[in-house]
Amino acid sequence: PADGHTLLVSTAGMLTITPHANKRAGFKPADLAPICQGVEAALVLVSNPSLPAKTFDELSKWMKVQNPAPSYSSYSPGTPAHFLGHQLGEAVGLQLAHIPYRSSPQQVTDMLGNTAPLGFAQIASAVPHIKSGKLTAYATTGATRAPTLPDVPTMKELGHAPMTATVWFGLSAPKGVPAAIQTQLVQLHQRISESSEFRARMSAASLTPSARICGDDFLKKTEAESAQWARLVAATGFSTDN
Repeated sequence: PADGHTLLVSTAGMLTITPHANKRAGFKPADLAPICQGVEAALVLVSNPSLPAKTFDELSKWMKVQNPAPSYSSYSPGTPAHFLGHQLGEAVGLQLAHIPYRSSPQQVTDMLGNTAPLGFAQIASAVPHIKSGKLTAYATTGATRAPTLPDVPTMKELGHAPMTATVWFGLSAPKGVPAAIQTQLVQLHQRISESSEFRARMSAASLTPSARICGDDFLKKTEAESAQWARLVAATGFSTDN
């Protein structure tokens, strides 16, 4: 029942990618009552240090002279990492082969072993290896620089604003929840997310509490991202039925 006692913690992919990639999904963002986006994390474009490129510009030039074109990896098919890799190919004018993994640790392990040297990785998995010099970081995908990688530019800074994307977790309620209860849930959410304990725990997990993205603003953002991923799902031909 839409009484505010049953809530959904969703991922960005669940609400913005799955409806386009899974014909059986049967839902869209507007089918839920939006509470707030809670936390988010950018992805980071990284490679094994065996690649001669140390900056994104050098990487672009290196990719363009490879024959065949290089491949890229993602931590799972149908995720932002998958589609950002497709966009990377669009940006440099190449058709890049996609190497999907079943988890972030598996992807990073093969990056470290130079089996699949290039790809978009989750920051939490990649940061220790970037700081130790075992991976080279070229750019992050957030709107601003990642707190854990302040010296790494964003794709937007590098002139590739369409490749701005984060993985996030959000809170929603069943559609039809009374407005007063929805407002109360937003207020409670914000009180928790602004607490020092919450922020410390999220920082330890390489997650950043989102700015106040609640109610209609959360729905509008989700719908905008849904349209963005819809194009890329179609461009890559990805389907969960494949």
